[in-house]
Amino acid sequence: MDWIDEITLISEVSEKDRVNKNGFATKPKESTRTVFCNKKSVGYSEYFKSQQTGKVVERKCDVHKADYEGEDTVELGGKAYFVLKTYDIDDDTVELTLTDLRYKERGA
Repeated sequence: MDWIDEITLISEVSEKDRVNKNGFATKPKESTRTVFCNKKSVGYSEYFKSQQTGKVVERKCDVHKADYEGEDTVELGGKAYFVLKTYDIDDDTVELTLTDLRYKERGA
C-alpha cells in the first residue's frame, strides 16, 4: 500500500455554552484533520446489496488506526461522506465504508 491519498476527518466540537442568550441551541463547530489513506473500490456485489438497504456504499478507504478517532463525517476528493461502518483490517489499519452524507441526518 502506498498511502498517497488524503482524507479529511471531520468531528464536531461542542460549544462551551450549548444555548445562546435567547435560549436557542448553538450549532457545534467542526474540527478537521487531513491524514493519509488508501482509496479502495467498492465491488459490484457490495454496491448492489447496499442499494437494497437504501444506504448505497459509495467509497471505501483504509486509514491508520492512530489517525482515526471515530469521526462519522469525512471528506474525500472534495465530497463529504458519512462513515457507514468501520472494519479492523489489522493492528494498524481500519477500513472506512462511506455513503452519502444525507444518511447522517437520518440517524443511519
